[in-house]
Amino acid sequence: MRVLHTADFHAGRVLRGYDRTPEIHAALTEIAELAESEKVDAVLISGDLFDTANPSADAEKALFDFFLRLRSAEIPSVAIAGNHDSSARLASVTGLLGWVGVQLVAEVTPRPGDLIRSIQTKGGETLTVGALPYLSERRLVKAADLLGGEVSDWRQKYREGMEFFLGKLAAGFQPGHVNMLMLHATLDGSQPSGSEKTMQFHLDNAYTLSPENLPRAAQYVAMGHIHRPQQAGSAPLAHYPGSVIQLDFGEGGEKKQVNLVEVSPGQPARVIPIPLGSGRELRTIRVPLDQVEARLERESQKKDGALLKVLVEAPAGTATAGLKDRVLSALPSALAVELSALQEDLALPSLKREGLSLLELYERYWHEKRGELPDDQRAAFKEAHEAVQSHVEASGEEVA
Repeated sequence: MRVLHTADFHAGRVLRGYDRTPEIHAALTEIAELAESEKVDAVLISGDLFDTANPSADAEKALFDFFLRLRSAEIPSVAIAGNHDSSARLASVTGLLGWVGVQLVAEVTPRPGDLIRSIQTKGGETLTVGALPYLSERRLVKAADLLGGEVSDWRQKYREGMEFFLGKLAAGFQPGHVNMLMLHATLDGSQPSGSEKTMQFHLDNAYTLSPENLPRAAQYVAMGHIHRPQQAGSAPLAHYPGSVIQLDFGEGGEKKQVNLVEVSPGQPARVIPIPLGSGRELRTIRVPLDQVEARLERESQKKDGALLKVLVEAPAGTATAGLKDRVLSALPSALAVELSALQEDLALPSLKREGLSLLELYERYWHEKRGELPDDQRAAFKEAHEAVQSHVEASGEEVA
Protein backbone atom coordinates (compact mmCIF):
# COMPACT_ATOMS: atom_id res chain seq x y z
CA MET A 1 0.00 0.00 0.00
CA ARG A 2 1.19 3.50 -0.84
CA VAL A 3 0.01 6.41 1.31
CA LEU A 4 0.93 10.07 0.81
CA HIS A 5 1.27 12.03 4.06
CA THR A 6 1.16 15.83 4.16
CA ALA A 7 0.15 18.52 6.66
CA ASP A 8 0.15 22.20 7.61
CA PHE A 9 -1.21 23.82 4.44
CA HIS A 10 -2.10 27.07 6.23
CA ALA A 11 -4.21 28.20 3.27
CA GLY A 12 -4.89 31.92 3.64
CA ARG A 13 -1.52 32.69 5.22
CA VAL A 14 -0.60 36.40 5.08
CA LEU A 15 3.03 37.32 5.78
CA ARG A 16 3.77 40.98 6.53
CA GLY A 17 0.74 41.97 4.46
CA TYR A 18 1.63 39.66 1.56
CA ASP A 19 -0.90 36.94 0.70
CA ARG A 20 0.81 33.54 0.33
CA THR A 21 -2.38 31.76 -0.77
CA PRO A 22 -1.48 31.59 -4.50
CA GLU A 23 1.77 29.82 -3.58
CA ILE A 24 -0.06 27.43 -1.27
CA HIS A 25 -2.61 26.77 -4.02
CA ALA A 26 0.23 25.89 -6.38
CA ALA A 27 1.78 23.59 -3.75
CA LEU A 28 -1.51 21.76 -3.25
CA THR A 29 -1.84 21.32 -7.00
CA GLU A 30 1.68 19.89 -7.04
CA ILE A 31 0.82 17.48 -4.20
CA ALA A 32 -2.36 16.30 -5.95
CA GLU A 33 -0.36 15.65 -9.12
CA LEU A 34 2.24 13.72 -7.11
CA ALA A 35 -0.51 11.62 -5.53
CA GLU A 36 -1.71 10.67 -9.00
CA SER A 37 1.73 10.10 -10.57
CA GLU A 38 2.90 8.01 -7.60
CA LYS A 39 -0.30 5.95 -7.79
CA VAL A 40 -1.02 6.29 -4.09
CA ASP A 41 -3.93 4.51 -2.45
CA ALA A 42 -4.77 7.34 -0.03
CA VAL A 43 -3.69 10.77 1.19
CA LEU A 44 -3.45 11.76 4.86
CA ILE A 45 -3.57 15.45 5.89
CA SER A 46 -2.57 16.00 9.52
CA GLY A 47 -4.22 19.32 10.32
CA ASP A 48 -3.91 23.08 9.84
CA LEU A 49 -5.71 23.08 6.52
CA PHE A 50 -6.27 26.81 6.99
CA ASP A 51 -4.19 29.52 8.64
CA THR A 52 -7.09 31.19 10.45
CA ALA A 53 -10.47 30.23 11.84
CA ASN A 54 -12.19 32.42 9.22
CA PRO A 55 -10.30 31.77 5.98
CA SER A 56 -10.70 33.85 2.85
CA ALA A 57 -12.62 32.69 -0.20
CA ASP A 58 -9.31 32.19 -2.03
CA ALA A 59 -8.05 30.00 0.82
CA GLU A 60 -11.17 27.85 0.66
CA LYS A 61 -10.87 27.58 -3.11
CA ALA A 62 -7.25 26.39 -2.79
CA LEU A 63 -8.26 23.62 -0.40
CA PHE A 64 -11.40 22.55 -2.21
CA ASP A 65 -9.60 22.50 -5.57
CA PHE A 66 -7.06 20.15 -3.97
CA PHE A 67 -9.76 17.76 -2.80
CA LEU A 68 -11.51 17.89 -6.18
CA ARG A 69 -8.25 17.00 -7.93
CA LEU A 70 -7.89 13.98 -5.65
CA ARG A 71 -11.49 13.05 -6.43
CA SER A 72 -10.83 13.27 -10.18
CA ALA A 73 -7.91 10.88 -9.70
CA GLU A 74 -10.12 8.61 -7.54
CA ILE A 75 -7.80 8.97 -4.55
CA PRO A 76 -9.54 8.96 -1.13
CA SER A 77 -8.21 11.00 1.79
CA VAL A 78 -8.45 11.42 5.54
CA ALA A 79 -7.93 14.84 7.16
CA ILE A 80 -8.06 16.23 10.70
CA ALA A 81 -8.46 19.73 12.12
CA GLY A 82 -5.38 21.47 13.50
CA ASN A 83 -4.98 24.25 16.05
CA HIS A 84 -5.26 26.97 13.37
CA ASP A 85 -8.51 25.52 12.03
CA SER A 86 -12.00 26.20 13.28
CA SER A 87 -13.19 22.71 14.21
CA ALA A 88 -16.82 23.84 14.11
CA ARG A 89 -16.40 25.38 10.66
CA LEU A 90 -14.78 22.24 9.30
CA ALA A 91 -17.39 20.04 10.98
CA SER A 92 -20.09 21.90 9.05
CA VAL A 93 -18.69 20.72 5.69
CA THR A 94 -17.73 17.14 6.56
CA GLY A 95 -20.83 15.77 4.87
CA LEU A 96 -20.20 17.65 1.65
CA LEU A 97 -16.53 16.68 1.57
CA GLY A 98 -17.54 13.08 2.10
CA TRP A 99 -19.18 13.17 -1.33
CA VAL A 100 -15.77 13.78 -2.92
CA GLY A 101 -13.96 11.10 -0.96
CA VAL A 102 -12.66 13.15 1.99
CA GLN A 103 -13.10 11.68 5.46
CA LEU A 104 -12.69 14.78 7.62
CA VAL A 105 -12.45 14.42 11.40
CA ALA A 106 -12.91 17.89 12.86
CA GLU A 107 -14.18 17.27 16.40
CA VAL A 108 -14.13 14.60 19.08
CA THR A 109 -17.57 13.14 19.72
CA PRO A 110 -18.97 10.84 22.47
CA ARG A 111 -18.58 7.92 20.00
CA PRO A 112 -14.96 6.67 19.80
CA GLY A 113 -15.77 4.94 16.51
CA ASP A 114 -16.09 8.37 14.88
CA LEU A 115 -12.32 8.72 15.17
CA ILE A 116 -11.63 5.48 13.29
CA ARG A 117 -11.69 5.75 9.50
CA SER A 118 -11.18 2.99 6.94
CA ILE A 119 -10.31 3.03 3.26
CA GLN A 120 -10.58 0.04 0.93
CA THR A 121 -7.82 0.20 -1.66
CA LYS A 122 -8.13 -0.90 -5.26
CA GLY A 123 -5.68 -3.68 -4.45
CA GLY A 124 -8.04 -5.16 -1.90
CA GLU A 125 -6.20 -4.03 1.24
CA THR A 126 -7.74 -1.97 4.04
CA LEU A 127 -6.21 1.13 5.59
CA THR A 128 -7.46 1.87 9.11
CA VAL A 129 -6.65 5.33 10.46
CA GLY A 130 -7.09 6.47 14.04
CA ALA A 131 -7.63 10.18 13.42
CA LEU A 132 -7.41 12.55 16.40
CA PRO A 133 -8.00 16.25 15.67
CA TYR A 134 -6.10 18.88 17.65
CA LEU A 135 -7.04 19.05 21.31
CA SER A 136 -5.94 21.88 23.55
CA GLU A 137 -5.73 21.02 27.23
CA ARG A 138 -9.13 22.63 27.86
CA ARG A 139 -10.78 20.74 25.00
CA LEU A 140 -9.00 17.55 26.04
CA VAL A 141 -10.64 17.57 29.45
CA LYS A 142 -14.07 18.26 27.98
CA ALA A 143 -13.73 15.60 25.28
CA ALA A 144 -12.37 13.00 27.70
CA ASP A 145 -15.35 13.63 29.95
CA LEU A 146 -17.67 12.90 27.01
CA LEU A 147 -15.95 9.53 26.54
CA GLY A 148 -16.15 8.58 30.20
CA GLY A 149 -12.57 9.22 31.25
CA GLU A 150 -11.53 10.19 34.74
CA VAL A 151 -10.73 13.86 34.29
CA SER A 152 -10.61 15.20 37.83
CA ASP A 153 -6.81 15.28 37.87
CA TRP A 154 -6.20 15.85 34.16
CA ARG A 155 -5.89 19.59 34.07
CA GLN A 156 -2.18 19.15 34.80
CA LYS A 157 -1.83 15.79 33.09
CA TYR A 158 -1.98 16.43 29.41
CA ARG A 159 0.02 13.35 28.51
CA GLU A 160 -2.18 10.99 30.47
CA GLY A 161 -5.23 12.52 28.81
CA MET A 162 -3.80 12.16 25.33
CA GLU A 163 -2.68 8.62 26.07
CA PHE A 164 -6.28 7.80 26.99
CA PHE A 165 -7.45 8.94 23.55
CA LEU A 166 -4.62 7.25 21.71
CA GLY A 167 -5.54 4.01 23.44
CA LYS A 168 -9.11 4.42 22.19
CA LEU A 169 -7.77 4.82 18.67
CA ALA A 170 -5.47 1.80 18.91
CA ALA A 171 -8.41 -0.30 20.06
CA GLY A 172 -9.93 0.28 16.62
CA PHE A 173 -6.95 -1.21 14.77
CA GLN A 174 -7.64 -4.49 12.98
CA PRO A 175 -5.39 -7.50 12.27
CA GLY A 176 -4.79 -7.87 8.57
CA HIS A 177 -5.21 -4.11 8.00
CA VAL A 178 -2.61 -1.39 7.56
CA ASN A 179 -3.05 0.52 10.84
CA MET A 180 -2.00 4.15 11.11
CA LEU A 181 -2.43 6.93 13.62
CA MET A 182 -2.86 10.60 12.75
CA LEU A 183 -2.68 13.57 15.13
CA HIS A 184 -1.76 17.25 15.37
CA ALA A 185 0.52 17.68 18.38
CA THR A 186 4.11 18.22 19.53
CA LEU A 187 6.34 15.24 20.29
CA ASP A 188 9.27 15.58 22.66
CA GLY A 189 12.54 15.89 20.79
CA SER A 190 10.99 17.32 17.62
CA GLN A 191 12.85 20.27 16.15
CA PRO A 192 10.62 23.26 15.35
CA SER A 193 11.19 25.80 12.63
CA GLY A 194 11.82 29.38 13.66
CA SER A 195 8.22 30.15 12.73
CA GLU A 196 6.70 27.98 15.46
CA LYS A 197 8.87 29.80 18.00
CA THR A 198 7.82 33.28 16.98
CA MET A 199 4.71 33.47 14.81
CA GLN A 200 2.13 31.56 16.85
CA PHE A 201 0.32 33.66 19.42
CA HIS A 202 -0.53 30.83 21.79
CA LEU A 203 1.09 28.58 24.38
CA ASP A 204 0.04 25.15 23.16
CA ASN A 205 3.63 24.00 22.67
CA ALA A 206 3.96 23.97 26.46
CA TYR A 207 2.07 20.65 26.25
CA THR A 208 3.99 17.86 24.60
CA LEU A 209 3.78 14.12 24.14
CA SER A 210 6.51 11.58 24.58
CA PRO A 211 7.00 9.15 21.69
CA GLU A 212 6.44 6.50 24.35
CA ASN A 213 2.82 7.69 24.62
CA LEU A 214 2.18 6.51 21.05
CA PRO A 215 0.60 3.05 20.72
CA ARG A 216 3.08 0.56 19.29
CA ALA A 217 0.33 -1.11 17.30
CA ALA A 218 0.47 1.83 14.86
CA GLN A 219 2.61 1.03 11.82
CA TYR A 220 3.02 4.74 11.05
CA VAL A 221 2.10 7.88 12.96
CA ALA A 222 1.23 10.77 10.63
CA MET A 223 2.05 13.90 12.62
CA GLY A 224 1.18 17.53 11.98
CA HIS A 225 1.93 20.84 13.75
CA ILE A 226 5.74 21.10 13.44
CA HIS A 227 6.77 22.78 10.18
CA ARG A 228 10.25 21.26 9.83
CA PRO A 229 10.21 17.84 8.08
CA GLN A 230 11.62 15.14 10.36
CA GLN A 231 11.30 11.73 11.91
CA ALA A 232 10.02 12.18 15.45
CA GLY A 233 9.81 8.61 16.70
CA SER A 234 10.89 5.10 15.78
CA ALA A 235 8.72 2.74 17.84
CA PRO A 236 6.19 3.37 16.42
CA LEU A 237 7.55 5.17 13.37
CA ALA A 238 6.38 8.81 13.55
CA HIS A 239 7.05 11.57 11.02
CA TYR A 240 6.28 15.24 10.47
CA PRO A 241 6.18 16.03 6.73
CA GLY A 242 6.33 19.76 7.56
CA SER A 243 4.56 22.70 5.96
CA VAL A 244 4.11 22.74 2.18
CA ILE A 245 5.90 26.08 1.59
CA GLN A 246 8.18 28.29 3.67
CA LEU A 247 5.50 30.10 5.66
CA ASP A 248 7.62 32.49 7.72
CA PHE A 249 11.18 33.82 7.66
CA GLY A 250 11.95 31.39 10.46
CA GLU A 251 11.51 28.63 7.84
CA GLY A 252 13.93 30.24 5.40
CA GLY A 253 16.28 27.69 3.86
CA GLU A 254 14.10 24.69 4.70
CA LYS A 255 13.37 22.22 1.90
CA LYS A 256 9.72 21.26 1.85
CA GLN A 257 8.39 17.78 1.16
CA VAL A 258 5.63 15.23 1.43
CA ASN A 259 6.11 11.67 2.68
CA LEU A 260 5.34 8.61 0.60
CA VAL A 261 4.72 5.70 2.97
CA GLU A 262 4.98 2.17 1.63
CA VAL A 263 3.56 -0.43 4.00
CA SER A 264 1.87 -3.82 4.13
CA PRO A 265 -0.29 -5.33 6.91
CA GLY A 266 1.86 -6.37 9.85
CA GLN A 267 5.08 -5.12 8.26
CA PRO A 268 7.31 -2.10 9.07
CA ALA A 269 6.58 1.01 7.05
CA ARG A 270 9.10 2.57 4.66
CA VAL A 271 9.10 6.37 4.30
CA ILE A 272 10.26 8.05 1.10
CA PRO A 273 10.47 11.87 1.21
CA ILE A 274 9.40 13.60 -2.02
CA PRO A 275 10.60 17.21 -2.36
CA LEU A 276 8.20 20.01 -3.28
CA GLY A 277 9.14 22.83 -5.62
CA SER A 278 6.28 25.27 -5.08
CA GLY A 279 6.46 28.46 -3.05
CA ARG A 280 8.83 31.41 -3.11
CA GLU A 281 11.99 31.19 -1.05
CA LEU A 282 12.10 33.32 2.08
CA ARG A 283 15.53 34.81 2.69
CA THR A 284 16.92 37.05 5.42
CA ILE A 285 19.85 39.30 4.47
CA ARG A 286 21.95 41.16 6.99
CA VAL A 287 23.83 44.25 5.85
CA PRO A 288 25.80 47.04 7.64
CA LEU A 289 24.27 50.49 7.32
CA ASP A 290 27.22 51.86 5.36
CA GLN A 291 26.87 49.09 2.75
CA VAL A 292 23.13 49.30 2.24
CA GLU A 293 23.15 50.98 -1.18
CA ALA A 294 25.68 48.56 -2.71
CA ARG A 295 23.90 45.51 -1.28
CA LEU A 296 20.51 46.69 -2.46
CA GLU A 297 21.92 47.10 -5.96
CA ARG A 298 23.23 43.52 -5.97
CA GLU A 299 20.00 42.07 -4.61
CA SER A 300 17.88 43.97 -7.14
CA GLN A 301 19.77 42.20 -9.95
CA LYS A 302 18.77 38.74 -8.73
CA LYS A 303 15.81 37.12 -10.44
CA ASP A 304 15.25 34.16 -8.12
CA GLY A 305 11.85 35.35 -6.90
CA ALA A 306 12.79 35.22 -3.22
CA LEU A 307 10.90 37.27 -0.65
CA LEU A 308 13.30 39.17 1.58
CA LYS A 309 13.69 40.30 5.15
CA VAL A 310 16.40 42.96 5.42
CA LEU A 311 18.25 43.39 8.72
CA VAL A 312 20.25 46.63 8.74
CA GLU A 313 23.05 46.73 11.30
CA ALA A 314 23.34 50.24 12.68
CA PRO A 315 25.00 51.54 15.86
CA ALA A 316 22.56 52.61 18.53
CA GLY A 317 21.55 56.23 18.09
CA THR A 318 22.35 56.37 14.37
CA ALA A 319 19.95 58.49 12.36
CA THR A 320 18.02 56.16 10.02
CA ALA A 321 15.12 58.36 8.92
CA GLY A 322 13.73 57.20 5.59
CA LEU A 323 15.84 54.03 5.53
CA LYS A 324 12.89 51.65 5.44
CA ASP A 325 11.28 53.50 2.53
CA ARG A 326 14.59 53.48 0.62
CA VAL A 327 14.96 49.73 1.04
CA LEU A 328 11.37 48.94 0.09
CA SER A 329 11.61 51.19 -2.95
CA ALA A 330 14.83 49.56 -4.15
CA LEU A 331 13.69 46.01 -3.37
CA PRO A 332 10.01 45.38 -4.16
CA SER A 333 10.51 41.80 -2.97
CA ALA A 334 11.39 42.96 0.56
CA LEU A 335 8.55 42.34 2.99
CA ALA A 336 10.33 43.49 6.13
CA VAL A 337 13.07 45.95 7.07
CA GLU A 338 14.42 45.87 10.61
CA LEU A 339 17.24 47.61 12.47
CA SER A 340 19.23 45.00 14.34
CA ALA A 341 20.51 47.50 16.91
CA LEU A 342 16.95 48.38 17.91
CA GLN A 343 16.00 44.72 18.02
CA GLU A 344 18.86 43.89 20.35
CA ASP A 345 18.68 46.90 22.66
CA LEU A 346 16.12 45.47 25.05
CA ALA A 347 17.15 48.00 27.68
CA LEU A 348 15.14 50.69 25.92
CA PRO A 349 11.92 51.24 27.88
CA SER A 350 9.89 51.39 24.66
CA LEU A 351 10.90 47.81 23.80
CA LYS A 352 10.31 46.22 27.19
CA ARG A 353 7.38 43.83 27.58
CA GLU A 354 7.09 44.21 31.33
CA GLY A 355 4.07 46.22 32.32
CA LEU A 356 2.31 45.94 28.95
CA SER A 357 -1.28 44.73 28.92
CA LEU A 358 -2.31 41.70 26.88
CA LEU A 359 -3.99 44.03 24.38
CA GLU A 360 -0.81 46.09 24.02
CA LEU A 361 1.21 42.94 23.41
CA TYR A 362 -1.33 41.83 20.81
CA GLU A 363 -1.19 45.22 19.09
CA ARG A 364 2.61 44.96 18.93
CA TYR A 365 2.40 41.43 17.53
CA TRP A 366 -0.17 42.45 14.90
CA HIS A 367 1.82 45.53 13.89
CA GLU A 368 4.94 43.41 13.39
CA LYS A 369 3.12 40.90 11.21
CA ARG A 370 0.48 42.89 9.32
CA GLY A 371 0.62 46.58 10.12
CA GLU A 372 -1.93 48.72 11.95
CA LEU A 373 -4.43 46.76 14.05
CA PRO A 374 -7.98 47.32 12.65
CA ASP A 375 -10.57 48.66 15.08
CA ASP A 376 -12.88 45.68 14.60
CA GLN A 377 -10.02 43.27 15.34
CA ARG A 378 -9.12 45.24 18.46
CA ALA A 379 -12.74 45.14 19.62
CA ALA A 380 -12.98 41.38 18.97
CA PHE A 381 -9.79 40.75 20.95
CA LYS A 382 -11.01 42.82 23.90
CA GLU A 383 -14.34 40.99 23.87
CA ALA A 384 -12.63 37.59 23.85
CA HIS A 385 -10.22 38.64 26.60
CA GLU A 386 -13.05 39.90 28.79
CA ALA A 387 -14.99 36.66 28.24
CA VAL A 388 -11.99 34.61 29.37
CA GLN A 389 -11.51 36.81 32.44
CA SER A 390 -15.18 36.41 33.35
CA HIS A 391 -14.91 32.64 33.02
CA VAL A 392 -11.77 32.53 35.17
CA GLU A 393 -13.34 34.71 37.86
CA ALA A 394 -16.48 32.56 37.87
CA SER A 395 -14.54 29.31 38.15
CA GLY A 396 -12.05 30.59 40.72
CA GLU A 397 -9.10 29.46 38.61
CA GLU A 398 -5.85 31.34 38.26
CA VAL A 399 -4.34 32.32 34.96
CA ALA A 400 -0.87 30.81 34.55
